[in-house]
Amino acid sequence: MPNKTIGLIALLAGFAASELMAGDLTSYATGDVLICFRNGGANDLVVDAGPIGNFTGLAQGQRIAITAYTSDMLHYVSTNSVSWSAFTYTSDNTLYATRARNSFSVQSTPWQAGSSSLQAITAGRIGTIPLGAVDEAAYVPPGEGSSPNTSTAVVEADGTASSGDYTTGESYKDAMNGSFGSAFNGTFRGNPEFTTAANFTKANVNARADFYQMTPTGGIVAGTYLGFFELSTNGSMSYVAYPSTVPSIKSISRHGNINTINYTSGQYGTYTLRSTNNLVSSGAKTNWPAVSTLGSGDSSIRTTTDTTTDTMKFYIITTPQ
Repeated sequence: MPNKTIGLIALLAGFAASELMAGDLTSYATGDVLICFRNGGANDLVVDAGPIGNFTGLAQGQRIAITAYTSDMLHYVSTNSVSWSAFTYTSDNTLYATRARNSFSVQSTPWQAGSSSLQAITAGRIGTIPLGAVDEAAYVPPGEGSSPNTSTAVVEADGTASSGDYTTGESYKDAMNGSFGSAFNGTFRGNPEFTTAANFTKANVNARADFYQMTPTGGIVAGTYLGFFELSTNGSMSYVAYPSTVPSIKSISRHGNINTINYTSGQYGTYTLRSTNNLVSSGAKTNWPAVSTLGSGDSSIRTTTDTTTDTMKFYIITTPQ
């Protein structure tokens, strides 16, 4: 019988769904993540999604629902042609901000960190947004009989020029645009917003923006990837922490007694190549004998080898459940 090598796709745990505790705009705490929406029209929406620890203390692949606002509140702004972003800062001028994906399933290029003094300027502009939301806490959208606002989400006038209510802060639009037109008045590395298409609600494709941490640095350092926010076409939003690429065996070749396995793993977690020469008696795949611990850290194609005299071999990649 000729030697054979067979690869099997890996089995991974599914995302765990949960919710988190929202913050409070009326007593905003530094480090609370703000999720904001605008469309250049009458209204913005400012949401306090809770402390940054809610987003950094999650398990790999954990998905949480953002419940600090409702789709009905987003209706006052729009879901089509809406620009949205998530961001915050901490007392040491560490910044956290989204970057839109160009492709739904491909991570964006990380933001680069800057010096503490430069990032402090951006942090200062972010700090005006919750103050502006408090100024607008009683705001009643045009044509409505009452305010829809809550302690965690505020619909506000889209710009200080259109409302005399701003006394201590700014609208999201003004804080983001300034005279520069975007990127927190040009103080940030780039535009943290994702702008949906005019037919977003009918296109049946959600929008994803990756979330990065930029700790102040004296050099050029890429931000740390934390996860991504996903806006659904119905206006709801969720967050996925430390997403992993599904591992995959790309090809297997044999030379003598050496099997060469080309594979992809992921950015986080521990991946193990396992094998068996008998599918009937080997039991659960997670109990197959380990061949090697695989490299991770990106989604590039990597190579490992297995020296064996078996005439038939089955392979699989596993990660802890």
